[in-house]
Amino acid sequence: MDAPAPLAGLAYDDLAALLAARGMPASHAERLAGRALRRGTLDLASIPGLGPRGVAALSPALTLRATTVVHRTPSLDGTTKLLVGLPDGERVEAVLMPLARSWSGCVSSQVGCGAACAFCASGLEGLRRSLEPFEIVEQVLHLADEARARGQKLTNLVFMGMGEPMHAYDRVVGAIRRLTDPRLLGFGPSRITVSTVGVVPGILRLAQERLGCHLAVSVHAADDALRRRLLPVGGQWSVEEVLDAAEVFRVTTGRFVNLQVTLLAGINDGVEHAERLATAIRGRSFHVNLIPVNAVPGTPFVPPTQEVLDAFRGVLVARGVIAHVRTRRGSDVAAACGQLRRRAAGAGPADDAAGAGGPAVTPGAGRGAGSGAGSGAGPGSARTFRGPRAPLQ
Repeated sequence: MDAPAPLAGLAYDDLAALLAARGMPASHAERLAGRALRRGTLDLASIPGLGPRGVAALSPALTLRATTVVHRTPSLDGTTKLLVGLPDGERVEAVLMPLARSWSGCVSSQVGCGAACAFCASGLEGLRRSLEPFEIVEQVLHLADEARARGQKLTNLVFMGMGEPMHAYDRVVGAIRRLTDPRLLGFGPSRITVSTVGVVPGILRLAQERLGCHLAVSVHAADDALRRRLLPVGGQWSVEEVLDAAEVFRVTTGRFVNLQVTLLAGINDGVEHAERLATAIRGRSFHVNLIPVNAVPGTPFVPPTQEVLDAFRGVLVARGVIAHVRTRRGSDVAAACGQLRRRAAGAGPADDAAGAGGPAVTPGAGRGAGSGAGSGAGPGSARTFRGPRAPLQ
């Protein structure tokens, strides 16, 4: 007998077909979505209008939640990190963050990550697998539950957790379509941002999807050699290629493009790096988020001082670039993606160091050397808004 289908993984028409196959009216699809997806109901018997026969018919075929929160860690700054258990025993991370006037969620697209960014905890154990659409959507449901318990509402969503969304392309797009379908969750597409290390084919493909979401691109250095050292996968495309693709996305969709620059003390945080970045942008209407790195055990990276951050931003602003320093969130609860999962699995600093396996980047080597990434920065908020190339799946 087949396992029950997760409600969060069904497109609306598939849900209606499932109901019809069990002799139930299509109108129950809206009832299920309204209660289970938008209000967080976890029990079929608690959904008005189904009746005992409807519950009996649906129970073997449909589950309202196939994943569970196995660990919840609140931060002193209001951030809460969730470790979400998947049906096969794997675990991923999702983070709820309070912003000035809203609540933002950060979700994962893969178990682990194959991007091998030099300072990221998610990539220390490599890629295990991509998530299914329901596993992505259910992270959002768990975050919405968490916000609801505080009397709040989840209003923004970023794909900046574990994994490279462009390497789980079809799953991520499928999840976004379910999230934004007004008959299902009805999450506003303009409140969703997809992040990437700069996978150019994925950026160009996403520009044609008409999803209505925004894009965030990890740049981290305008010098190709340094960027390749920090972003072994994203660095396979030149900075010029990445920014050109981001501009195509911006012009095609009319949505914002954020350039993410994680600053590492003594590596990419000098004013000369800021000058090169401003030159690379060349007046294009990108927003730049400057992110002080969150220290990850087993890596040598530390954030720059506030003075260095201000100097870097000052150069960009003087050159006409819109730039903000992102507020770091949840550093006391290992909120940089991948950290909590590794901690729960018992990986300590020694394990992190042994498993890093990435390119060596020595603090100080980037300055003046002319010589390089998403997740060690940790979740946060800007002050305004929100190996070989892996195949697109």
